[in-house]
Order: sequence, then C-alpha cells, then structure tokens
Amino acid sequence: SGNQKISNGLIRNGHNVYDFSYRDIARSEAPLRIKSLGVAKMNRRLIETVQSVRPDLLLLGHSELIANETLFEIRKLMPNIKIAMWWVDWLDGFLVDRHFFIDRIDLVDEFFMTTDPVALKDFLPLEKPLEKLHFMPNICDASIDNGRAFDVEVPRHDLLFIGRRTHLRTTLINFLETELADLSVGLYGQDRDTLVQGRAYIDLLSTCRMAINFSHRNDISLYSSDRQVHLAANGCLTFTPDTPNMRDLFSAEEMVYFSDFEDLKKKIMHFQAHPDEGRRIAKAGHARAHRDYECQAVTAQMMDKIFS
Repeated sequence: SGNQKISNGLIRNGHNVYDFSYRDIARSEAPLRIKSLGVAKMNRRLIETVQSVRPDLLLLGHSELIANETLFEIRKLMPNIKIAMWWVDWLDGFLVDRHFFIDRIDLVDEFFMTTDPVALKDFLPLEKPLEKLHFMPNICDASIDNGRAFDVEVPRHDLLFIGRRTHLRTTLINFLETELADLSVGLYGQDRDTLVQGRAYIDLLSTCRMAINFSHRNDISLYSSDRQVHLAANGCLTFTPDTPNMRDLFSAEEMVYFSDFEDLKKKIMHFQAHPDEGRRIAKAGHARAHRDYECQAVTAQMMDKIFS
C-alpha cells in the first residue's frame, strides 16, 4: 500500500518511523462494534502516542477519522511539531465535506496531493493554500515493484487491464472485449473473482508486456490512479489517456498516450506487431519510474519541503 511505501522510503532515508494504523486501532477499540466509540478512543490513543514518541513530524495519510480537534490538541502539547498530510486519490472524499478539508488545510504545515494543486482553485474557496499545497507523484518501491515485464518471453496476456466497472471504464472494457478479440486480453478487478492483490498483483503486472492505465477521471491535470506508476515500474508497456500535463511525468518515449479508444486500438495493434519498439519504451518508462518516483526519492523531496 501507499502507507507502506512511504514508511519504507522514510526508513531508507534514515528516519525513525512509528506507524500508527488509525483504522485498525479504531476497529479494535470499538466496544460492541460501535464504530463512533472506537474512533473517539483512537483519537485519544493518537494524542498519547505523540506524547510518548515525541516525533518531529506527524505525517497523515487518508486520515478522515482523525478529528481536527485532535490536531489542535497535538499542536498545543507540542508547539514545535510539524504536521503534514498526503492524499493520493482525486479529492472526491474531501469535496463531500469541504469544511473538513478547509479546516484541515489550516491545521497542517504542508499538504501533498497526486493532483495538480492549481486544479483545486476551481473547486474550493481556499484563501491562501497554494504555498502549502504540493504535487506529489504516485510512488513505486524498488523492494516491491521488482517486475521486468519487458523481459518476459511468453506473456500471460498480450494486454492487461485492471479496474472496476465504473461509468467510463465499462465502456473501455466493452470496447476491449469486442474490438480486440484476436488478442489475449486479461481483464481483472471487475469483481471478487477477478480481484488481484498483494504478490499476485505484482506477478500479474510482471508477466504482461502491454497494459492500460485508465482512471475514473482522466481530465484532471497530473492526476492518475497509482496503477500508472505500478505498471511502468514493473516493466509494462503502458497505454494511458493524454491527461493534461501528464507528459511532464512520463514522456511519449516512456509511455504510450492515446486520445480515444480508436486511437488506443491502433496503437495496441502497432506495438503488438512491433515488440522491440514497445520493449524500448517500456524499459524507458521503467527507468523513469524507479529514478524519479521511487519511494526513497519522493519521501526525500517531501522532507525537504516540510523542513526547509
């Protein structure tokens, strides 16, 4: 998970990391499975943990169960502590509760997001957020993402797509099933039977030479699901929508961009017929992912921003 990769990156950079799994603690602290009581106890446990560990930095992930009041309390107890937060999805969750988001922005020193911060101005009435909002790329981890799909002699599938059936993805899946019937197309993640997780997920990526990244939103500057970097980091020739500014992260020599499904089909058939050209692009994308988006490099940049 992203949490584990960020912890791994920080540890490899020489930091002492204490992981506080707020969801697990809230679950275990819930008497009679009453979630709200577990959440209240978890918030108290976080305050006690911070007092005990005395960290220089409290780094929050998707921490919607952690109350803003808890952060107030931590700031009061430890005036010198830095509080930062990262968020790796599009901001649907935050847009549901704008006040929570706006208050949270005021309570943290730095906020990292896998979306172009400038895109937020259209959604939220933030007074002066942009200096503390930072873009962070989706990350890979060399100890986890160790696939080299471009070296595979006999791929498990010619083409791989992993993703739930949501509005646009359903259209894509139908297109792949009808228009690419001549290829072996591996479709995973649509239901419980085709869900792949853990090592099986990495093994799957590592044995399919071509794969499609397609998020539920493909029109937000710099935003993609983390699958894009997973595919590249495990050596797949990755096809991805031409999302605004995405070529700043991976160039057209490192990833294949498509404008619509017909363009996608044309490019898939081209690289199916020209495997050496595809292998060259996949190798370049793999090198870029492990150079610029590996957890050690990304967490080093985060720490520079937090403590500079």
